[in-house]
Amino acid sequence: MNSPFTLKYINRRLIILFLLSTLIFSPLAHAAEKKPSIDVAIKDIDGKLQVDAKMQTQFSAVAFIRLLESAPQSCAWMHNCKSVTLLKKSTDNTREIQTRFDSPWPFSDRLMLTKSVIEFNQNKTEVAVYVSESDLMPSARELESTVLVKHPIGTWRVSLVGSQYELSYSGSADADVDIPAFMLKRTLLYSTTKTFENIYDLSLKLNEGTQ
Repeated sequence: MNSPFTLKYINRRLIILFLLSTLIFSPLAHAAEKKPSIDVAIKDIDGKLQVDAKMQTQFSAVAFIRLLESAPQSCAWMHNCKSVTLLKKSTDNTREIQTRFDSPWPFSDRLMLTKSVIEFNQNKTEVAVYVSESDLMPSARELESTVLVKHPIGTWRVSLVGSQYELSYSGSADADVDIPAFMLKRTLLYSTTKTFENIYDLSLKLNEGTQ
């Protein structure tokens, strides 16, 4: 027969184990709740790697465009982004942009010059950003130790799907022959996923700030 002392000792251990499990698993459960469901696919189409990604987001169409517009001040939400420079703003909805990306060692940085055209629907609940190669060219100095990404093309979209906003991206560029195909695919998959996760985290912070 267990003595009162033994029962108290067992109860105390159970309480400690319960408290420890609460401290350990509660943050993990909370993180799992906030982890977004992101669909990312990398396809090889006629020598070009196409990226397709989508997820639900707290960002409205207008809020997402604000995020894009803030990239020259901070592009940290774009994985591996080192800098974004606004080269030209010809109209309210057209931008010429230079983006510099860090590449995995031992490869050189990648430089991409694009033209973005922003198109809202009538009530600004949805938006598409059409990205294509810019006619502008970087200077010789900007190309030092850098590889120019050729023929980039893509589309960002924020759409209403039922009562939820969905963010999607579909884009491609000429295959980077300097980086082995398996490494390039893995890098694109990882960087796209991280970029979408960063956008999701920012959208949660924005949503919390408005409550």
